[in-house]
Amino acid sequence: MKGHKSAHGLAILLMIIWGTSYLSIKVVIQEGIDPIPAALYRFLIASIILFFVLKIKYPKERILKEDRLRLFLSGIFGVTVYFLFENYSVKYTSASNVSILLSSIPVFTLISERFIFKEKITLLKTTGATLSVIGIIIIITSKDKINLFSTGTRGDLMALGAALSWVAYNVITSGFKGNYKSITITVYQSIWGCIFLIPGLLISSFKMPSNLAIANIGFQAIFCTCIGYVIYVYCLGKLGATVITTYINLQSIVTIIAAAILINEKVSLWQIIGSVIIILGVFLVSYGSNFNMKKFKESI
Repeated sequence: MKGHKSAHGLAILLMIIWGTSYLSIKVVIQEGIDPIPAALYRFLIASIILFFVLKIKYPKERILKEDRLRLFLSGIFGVTVYFLFENYSVKYTSASNVSILLSSIPVFTLISERFIFKEKITLLKTTGATLSVIGIIIIITSKDKINLFSTGTRGDLMALGAALSWVAYNVITSGFKGNYKSITITVYQSIWGCIFLIPGLLISSFKMPSNLAIANIGFQAIFCTCIGYVIYVYCLGKLGATVITTYINLQSIVTIIAAAILINEKVSLWQIIGSVIIILGVFLVSYGSNFNMKKFKESI
């Protein structure tokens, strides 16, 4: 129980970090850095830092032979494919469309858990995931006009591709045979992700990053990747894919608050209502499988 309580707390902290990453990615791209180099810089820095930390702190950590393919695939889907889709979707379409399409992650995760792992999907979990999607749609539509069939359709499809690749990443990362430290999995995923991002430089333009771009890439590398992925892998093991992916929808709340602080954006009543619905959805998915009032009081 104690491990699960800490995992829920870390999941919330992670969503705060990742919720601000959308603004950071937007800044880097607006500074003239192409999406592929932007992703590569981020994970190259993170890979170097994490590799040295791993070798110093856990020098005897080894990967089982039967898990090497999973690490290879999780690096491709969780780093290369996901961030190619996400960075380009931010470039080509509105942030509103990207957020709505990424909110489909919990729904796709529920489906994958049911058919791949034969996990029992309770009514409360299904209701919670659905509520979280409804809440995020309310938040986004309260700010911008939504048109999935605009000229940004290419970006919309890329956002959907990012959602599907993250679901694949969760499925792959949930099936390791060995018992590894979170940092071990993150290191090798980041390295493989970097390797497969490199060929993309051939179709990208190069521009020397500005100081602002460097600062944001550093934030993404250290906080969003080094710290963020380690936390995510830990929470994935403790909470399961369905619960942790539902927490992803909390990122929109963080983004709204960050935008209000950084650019003085007004928070509307509909945004508050959407946030409450998302929190309710997360609660139902987190506690829906075995909820009772006694356990809830013990977890507070």
